[in-house]
Amino acid sequence: MHAIVVLGMHRSGTSCIAGMLAAGGAASAGASVRNWDNARGHHEMLDVVRLNEAVLAHSGGHWLSLPREVTWTEAHAHARDHILRLVLDGAPALVKDPRTLLVLPFWRASAVPFREIAVVRHPLAVARSLASWRGMPLGDGIALWTAHNRALLADRAQHAYPLVDFDAPRAEVIAAVAAFAPADPAAFEDQLVHHDAGDAPDLPGLAEALEIHRALVGEQRHVRRGFPGRELSLALAAEPEQAVVHARAALAQAADAGAILVPLTSALVRRRAYAAARDLIAEHAARLDPGLADLLLGKVLLAAGDAAAAVRHLEAACATASPFFQARQLLPQALHASGRHVEARATLEQLAADALYPHGPLSTLAEWSWLDGDRARAIAELRRAIEAAPQHRRGRLRTRLAEWLLERGEPGAREQLEAAIAEDPGYTRSRELLARLP
Repeated sequence: MHAIVVLGMHRSGTSCIAGMLAAGGAASAGASVRNWDNARGHHEMLDVVRLNEAVLAHSGGHWLSLPREVTWTEAHAHARDHILRLVLDGAPALVKDPRTLLVLPFWRASAVPFREIAVVRHPLAVARSLASWRGMPLGDGIALWTAHNRALLADRAQHAYPLVDFDAPRAEVIAAVAAFAPADPAAFEDQLVHHDAGDAPDLPGLAEALEIHRALVGEQRHVRRGFPGRELSLALAAEPEQAVVHARAALAQAADAGAILVPLTSALVRRRAYAAARDLIAEHAARLDPGLADLLLGKVLLAAGDAAAAVRHLEAACATASPFFQARQLLPQALHASGRHVEARATLEQLAADALYPHGPLSTLAEWSWLDGDRARAIAELRRAIEAAPQHRRGRLRTRLAEWLLERGEPGAREQLEAAIAEDPGYTRSRELLARLP
């Protein structure tokens, strides 16, 4: 019984395909990622994501930057083979993480056999989805699509395995997955398919991406339509009063209200249009997944300065059967802002234990300790955050540590700054601070 590996770029339908396979009998081992850009879950084992991140960091890259050469340690290889050998309740392990495409030589080096299925989606649809959910500029989304799918194209030139065109009609996608392994078609939900490839703008790198797309699936046969992308774009760009008008038009057309309200709430919060955001969320709360309305309201209230009210909504969001990770991230911030510091620290410590990237909550704990005047504790906590961070994330933390060491007159600032420059050469603050040292 071989593990099943789902290969594909972020926002390309990999979660949908993995969900069908999981419902058909494949097993996702351990805790998985669940963010608000996919309420039903990404089916990404945290152990797989952490392993891919570790290999990327060891190779001098990260999920936004393909390393020149993929390298790994014996410990990485042991963890990989353990995952591929997993059989849970008689079911093969389901391995799915878009980062796998960036470290394919690492997975191909395993002697443990596995079965793979790939999925590809039009680069513009992916870039628009990344722009909506994660605020990524369209050009960056196209570049990221190209990096992942160039690796997929090269791999498929050497290995034969099925490729699903996620832009194809629902019946064709389901049939392609079912031909590969047992799959439950009920797990394919059309309302989860956001954004389309219509109205192509003039973007750097798009021509190359389209060439790779043609090489993978042939001439474009399918263009999904139906998502109110134009209305959402207008809402995101407009001033608050007009944004609400466009938002209501988009919500009237969208099957999934969350696909409109999540990016729109962030845009309205940036414009401090808190009342407009709250009204839209309240109007469509019944259409949202459990906990999402409370999460969005908590985010708005926290930004508006009403931390106590934010706590109530965020606690409700965290009390759902499978809470969104963003709710758990925001709750300690709201607790701290409302003066409940002990509870805030305990909640953040728990978050660090469960987080994919624990250095984030750990560095926040350090900042809180520094603001509270407990400088020794802050430095110890920041060192802990640095140890927990991937290599490419350590530079800024080391620079912050160097600032604190200098302020306290303690040794070690130069060493921290030199390490920061080596790990994150693009962060100019490290160089500026080092240049001022005697």
